Amino acid sequence: MLTCKFRITIVLFSFLILVSLLIPTHVFADEFQNNLGKIYWQDDLISLNSFATVYVEDMDMNKKEYPNYADKFKIKVWSDSFPDGIEIEVVENGVYTGIFKARVYVSDTSVPSGIRLLVTPGGTIYALYVDETLPESYSNDSENLMAAAIIKIPGEDMTEYLNALDPILRSKTYEKKVPDWIKNNARWWAEGTISDTEFVSGIQFLVKEEILIVPQIPVSAEQQEIIPVWIKNNARWWAEGAISEDDFLNGIQYLIKVGIVSITDSSMSESKTIDDAFIETNPKIANLKSELETCQEIKSAYKRLECEKQIKEKIVLLRYKEKSPQYQVGPITFYYPGIGELGNEFEISQSGQALLTIIILAENTGSNDNVALFCSGPSICNYDVWNGQKAFKYSSTDFISGQIVIKPGEARKFNMLFGPNIGYGGTKFEYDSSKDYFFRISEPWGSTQIPLNLQ
Repeated sequence: MLTCKFRITIVLFSFLILVSLLIPTHVFADEFQNNLGKIYWQDDLISLNSFATVYVEDMDMNKKEYPNYADKFKIKVWSDSFPDGIEIEVVENGVYTGIFKARVYVSDTSVPSGIRLLVTPGGTIYALYVDETLPESYSNDSENLMAAAIIKIPGEDMTEYLNALDPILRSKTYEKKVPDWIKNNARWWAEGTISDTEFVSGIQFLVKEEILIVPQIPVSAEQQEIIPVWIKNNARWWAEGAISEDDFLNGIQYLIKVGIVSITDSSMSESKTIDDAFIETNPKIANLKSELETCQEIKSAYKRLECEKQIKEKIVLLRYKEKSPQYQVGPITFYYPGIGELGNEFEISQSGQALLTIIILAENTGSNDNVALFCSGPSICNYDVWNGQKAFKYSSTDFISGQIVIKPGEARKFNMLFGPNIGYGGTKFEYDSSKDYFFRISEPWGSTQIPLNLQ
């Protein structure tokens, strides 16, 4: 005979089963995971003959089939000019992030193929993600997620075109956050794998990209030259997840306040390292430095900084041309000065890890259109180091949003560090003195191998 207590337990258990059957399954599912995916173009307005970036967010597609690699799948994109569209592959931007990214090249002359899509200025491009992971309680219409963007007409106000676009299809504002490679740098710096200089360059990147907003902070009269130990501890704890990103950035604000970290970007600080001998042998540099001083007389902060920026870019370009062999790859001229010059370094750390820093200047010398240098992650990057037998993927880089766009006549520097394996399809850089190493460029518009002459 069942006891009263046992009978009550059975009744309660039966009631819970009944309630679970009556309540739609997606109520519980939505509480614990984001079942409904998202798709959006990074920008509402896209320049003609350039790469457009599309994102898909869906944790359900983070299948974890390969523990150390990002997941990927295909979506459809099309335009008013080419309604049949093409399929492109979106690749997870890290292991277990659930954020997938792809790029498509939009052109008014290209034949649609691969990742190239035919478009018309003022026309619309679309992206479709079919979320097939939704519970059955969702309608079939919920599965079809779309996004749209407008192809920019050069020199024309596009407000009317944007207003005509369905707000539901427009892009969401792309949230800037500290990139993963900065966190990797913080960990390596705390472990002594990379130098203070390399760590500080990452901080300058955060300021340049306005990820770290620096107010007008008066520099302390008691300036310090050594980074305090507690800052290095903060870096380690942040990398390990023990403190928040805000706590880490507050420490960086302190470094700027006491004058340890300069908030100028790499192109601005470049002019500070120009040696006197180089100035004496190159009168053009001396003239540009005189022009730089006249920029200080401009009262408008914006106009003064723009004046300085343009002159400093010219100084960097002249210096690279003076010290570097040229490598013509399609429309881009690459300048690589060699190890020991202009920040290019090679060393073996105390832990035995080979560290290679490559800083190259790229100039658009052969095209009337913008040219994009593409590198969205270690596993999908048109730039690596090659020793004739093995390709080495980067550990950190300052490529932004997967590409560096260079306008006609413009020159841009980019930095890559090869060292520890950061995952995401990366590799550990290994040095063998019996082999020759090359910086390999493999873009759709051209390829080459630049000898690195490591010693």
